[in-house]
Order: sequence, then C-alpha cells, then structure tokens
Amino acid sequence: MNWKKALMKLAKQKRGMMGLEAAIILIAFVIIAGAFSFMVINQGLFATERGKTVIEDSLKQASTPLTVDGTIFLNSTGANVTGIVIPLKAYGVKYVALGANETAVTLKVGESAWPNVYNGTAKIEEFINFTKLYDTVAGSLSETKPVNATLFIQNSNVPEDSVDSTLDSNEKGYLVIALNAAVAAAPPRAHIVVEIRPEKASPLTVEFYVPESLPEGWITVAG
Repeated sequence: MNWKKALMKLAKQKRGMMGLEAAIILIAFVIIAGAFSFMVINQGLFATERGKTVIEDSLKQASTPLTVDGTIFLNSTGANVTGIVIPLKAYGVKYVALGANETAVTLKVGESAWPNVYNGTAKIEEFINFTKLYDTVAGSLSETKPVNATLFIQNSNVPEDSVDSTLDSNEKGYLVIALNAAVAAAPPRAHIVVEIRPEKASPLTVEFYVPESLPEGWITVAG
C-alpha cells in the first residue's frame, strides 16, 4: 500500500507543470527578444544607409561637378565682344545632367545681367570651328532675347538621332554664349561673370575681364 500512497502523492505534485510553464514563458521571451533585436538591427542599418546617402548628397551639392577645361575664347568685332566659348568637363562624377530644364546659366556684363540665358544642349561633330557654333547660337538672337547660350557636346555617346542632355566624364563640352551686338555686346575692360548652375550641385562661376585691346576675330582670355 505504501507504493500506492507514494504514487498518489507524486500525482498530486505540480512541480513538473510549473517547470513546463516556465519553459514556455522563457521560450516566448527568447522569441520576442530575437524579433525585437532583429528590428533594432534592421532599423540601425537603414538609418546608417540613409545617413550615408544624405552625406553623399550634401557633399555633391556642396561641390561643383563642372570645371573649366581649357582656355576661354572671345569673339571680337574689333570694338566689342559678341561671343564667349567656355570649355567644360565633368569632374569627379560619371556625368552631369545639363538639360534645359535642369540647368540655368546666368550672365553679367558690366552693370547688365540676365537671369537665365540657357537654351539646352546640342551635339557636334569631331572637328568643328567656333565660328560655326557661334553662328548657330547667334541665329536666334533678337531684341527681346539679346543673349543666348547653348552647350555643345563633343564625343557624345548617344545615338545620332537622340539628344544628349548629359555631359559625361569622357565627353567635352563647349558652352557658347552669343550676345546681340546692338544690345548686349561687352565693351573693352568689361567685367563678365558667367554662372552655370546644375539642378543638384553647386554652381560653377567663371569671371574675367574683356581685354583693353580687341583685335577682330577669336581671342583668348584667362578665366
């Protein structure tokens, strides 16, 4: 009979049930902690990536991706300057978007200034002279539009029937600015400031003085 009493006593004990409940609760805590830690790590990685993106965008906007790549040319009538050619190159980036809706070009000649004279981009052949480019831009000048600017891209990598609106790092750009001789021509010793402002980057500012002596034709000037 002693073994029956011992068996009944063992059956009435709840130690095994308490241990099972504790194990279930412990497992639940471990699962919850694992899910929470995964969420924290995931959010941390997301925040780090977003912070990296913000820093990269800030650096990009704080520096200009364009640089003057060569000598600035001026088209002189012998009395005034009616054309400007600024050679450009993308610097430190794969390309710079310079479409008409993504870029603004401002021009200041002496006391006169024009807020946006940019007309967009165009492709050019491998070998072409500045006079032909200038004539193309100057053809659309009028009294209501005394200044016009177009970026000509050389060595373009887009198909012939497509418009190249970006200046790649392996391409050469020539910003050609035509000034109406009767309204906006730059006299000798005039201070000229050209600001090229891409949409998502700091502007490139180019300034120089027109030489005092102006022989007729194309002349060079230091930027």
